[in-house]
This record gives sequence, structure tokens and C-alpha cells, in this order.
Amino acid sequence: MVEGGSDGGTGQQKEEIFCHRHPSRAATAMCLSCGRPICSDCARREGFRHYCPDCRPMSSYPYPLPPPVPMQMAEPSGEKEKRWWRADWSIAEVVIALIAVFGVYNAVGVAIILSTEDVATRLFYSYLLYALLLCPLISVSVFIILRRHHRGWKELGIRWGNAGRTVLSGIIGGAVALLSSYAIYFIVVIVFRLLTGRTPGTSESQNMQTLTGPALFLAVLGVVVLAPVFEEIFFRGLLYSALRRRLGVALGVLVSAIVFGVLHFEPLSLLSLSMVGAIFAYLYERTESLFAPMLAHAAYNGVVILIALLSR
Repeated sequence: MVEGGSDGGTGQQKEEIFCHRHPSRAATAMCLSCGRPICSDCARREGFRHYCPDCRPMSSYPYPLPPPVPMQMAEPSGEKEKRWWRADWSIAEVVIALIAVFGVYNAVGVAIILSTEDVATRLFYSYLLYALLLCPLISVSVFIILRRHHRGWKELGIRWGNAGRTVLSGIIGGAVALLSSYAIYFIVVIVFRLLTGRTPGTSESQNMQTLTGPALFLAVLGVVVLAPVFEEIFFRGLLYSALRRRLGVALGVLVSAIVFGVLHFEPLSLLSLSMVGAIFAYLYERTESLFAPMLAHAAYNGVVILIALLSR
């Protein structure tokens, strides 16, 4: 028969902690300096702090104590986690780069929009600006961050890994992103009509129907080639890697996806684009290669353009 102990009858005996100076007396506090247990007779109080007789209170030091050394993250043992661990740039660095890069790009873009009312002309200059300004700014920011941390393309995710798996993941991921995006977008449009009684304004893909000749070529080049490369390098290579290292996989995918959706500045497409960003981050997580989300991104954008052109 097991008798109940002092813990309420559970049958488990609580372990009592004793004073390190008086082993027969129960401890009532822990010394703030050395961390050893002390009894009520040994405890010396300074405000709400307790010290043992062997340690000096903080107020007795004639000079300010040095700040505590921040805890360093221990390098993981697994090879997969080691690769992610080496992407050690901070979230703050990426946020600063994001504000600088997209701040400059959008400021110039707004100036272009205000300078003309023709939709086709606006789109032409916006894609030209994307190629000549945004892509170089992303390249410079990535170079600076990698150089500061003595990292290279491998830590950024520019690696094939298992090439067959990477390509297959990119193709399947692009199809899943396309279906998910259109499903969410149509639901949003239906809700918008029910709440407002009117049809939402045209999106960028619909506006592309007005493009022809060199303008259309520039748009296809920017959307199908440049955007998948440079956006994946920034949002997945830089942003997701920094978020994953400090917030974990789930929160890293969620936050990077929301940022990706918000920065496209299409309110009705926010949820669908965030879903697309989440799928691309998941592809990067699974393959550890940016080529998988790049392929998925290119396939997704290509089909969106194709649908827009065929619906002229």
C-alpha cells in the first residue's frame, strides 16, 4: 500500500532543497550571484534580491557591472539543420534591406504612375523599372548581407541538391500554387460582390491584355524570368532563412508569405498571393534549393500571363 505524501496524496514524495551552508535547514531562496540555495538565516536581501553571505550585492560594486553576454545559438548536429544554421544574417538586416530596396522602387514607380494616365505606358515603364532598378537593388542588398557574414551562394540556397527532385517539386509546386491561388481569389471576388454589389477593379494580369510588341516582350521577361529569380532570392533566400532560424519553420513560412503577399500591393489578391508565398517557402524548406520555388514561380507567372493573353 502506497501512502500519500505531502503533495496532496499522489504518492510522490516532494524533494526538499536545503541550505548549502546549513544542510539541516530548508532553503527559502536562491542567491542571485552564485545560484546556491540559502535558508532564512543566511539570506541577505537587497530589495527583492537575495544573496548568500559569500556573495556581494550589486550595489556594493564600486564600478558598473558589464552587460550580460548574449546567449549564442549552439550549432545543430544534423547536416540539414547545419545548412539552415549557417544562414545567420539577422531579421533586422533583411527588414532594413527590404525597406530600402522596395522603398526606392515604389517611390520611383509612383512618380511614373503620376506622370501618365495611359495604362499600357504605365505597365511598360513599370516593367522597365523592375528590370533596371529593382533587380539590381536586390542584387546589391544580397551581396552586402552575404559579404558581412562571410557566406556564399550555398547558404543562400543557390544549389541543386537532388536535381530530379528539385525539378519535380518545382513543377508540382507551381501547379498547386496556381490552383490554390485562383480558388482563393475567386472566393474573395464573390465575397466582394456580395458585400459591395459591384465587380472589383482590374488586376495587373488583366491590364497586361493591352500590351503588344516590345512592351509585351518586356512584361514576359520581367514576370516569367526576372521575378522568379530575384524575388525568390530575396523572399525565400534572405527573408525566410532569417525567419526560420529564429522563429522556426511554421512561423517562418507564415510571416514570409504574408510579407510576400503585402508587397505586391494588390488588396484583393493578398490572400491568394500569401498562399503562393507559403507554397514557395515550403518548397524551399523541402528541397533546400531555391531552384524549386524559382521553377514553381516561373510556371505560375507564365500560366497567369497566358490566361490573360488568351482572354483578350
